[in-house]
Amino acid sequence: MYPIHVDLSGKEVVVAGGGPVAYRKIRDLLKEKAIITVISIDAVKEIQELHEQSKLTWISREVKSNDFEKAFLIVAATNLNEVNAEIANKVNENQLINVADQTQLGNFIIPSVVRRGKLVLSVSTSGASPSLSILIKKELQQMYSKDYESYLEFLFECRTIIKNEIPKIKRKALLTELTDPVFLHDVNKRYGYKKTLLNKKFVT
Repeated sequence: MYPIHVDLSGKEVVVAGGGPVAYRKIRDLLKEKAIITVISIDAVKEIQELHEQSKLTWISREVKSNDFEKAFLIVAATNLNEVNAEIANKVNENQLINVADQTQLGNFIIPSVVRRGKLVLSVSTSGASPSLSILIKKELQQMYSKDYESYLEFLFECRTIIKNEIPKIKRKALLTELTDPVFLHDVNKRYGYKKTLLNKKFVT
């Protein structure tokens, strides 16, 4: 499978199923600011609460084929394998669908993800071993501390200054300097470097 990161902001997402598996998928989808509709006769307390808070729409009934017509992305996560398979067979071939219990029936899988602000690390074993994905995720969480959140913001801000204010011939060297490990944990060095850029001392 081809690994990509998809912008789901404002996109319609339909989740078939209201159990714990569906909720885990929904929890991550909410972070992406997707417009989520959950279709399931019953739903766990957490999904019901999200519906009451207007963070998603829960429709309490069985799934119908036309429920997915306008969906950009679909998650089939009911507790019945045959229902999930039927959903996968009926959706448009150009739509994205993940089948929770039968990944081979969908056209994308949801990897284990580590987020550190703008840094997003995803791990997938292509369905071979979700347990291994979880172990690797834990290793990445230890390797990449929360310092990376503010560090990535620093990199983003400096890169913006360099692109807008620094002569093109000098940009590559400056962008390489930014990745020096010294900036990862030292906030004062970041401040000093950014101040230098803002004062345009590198400009000739």
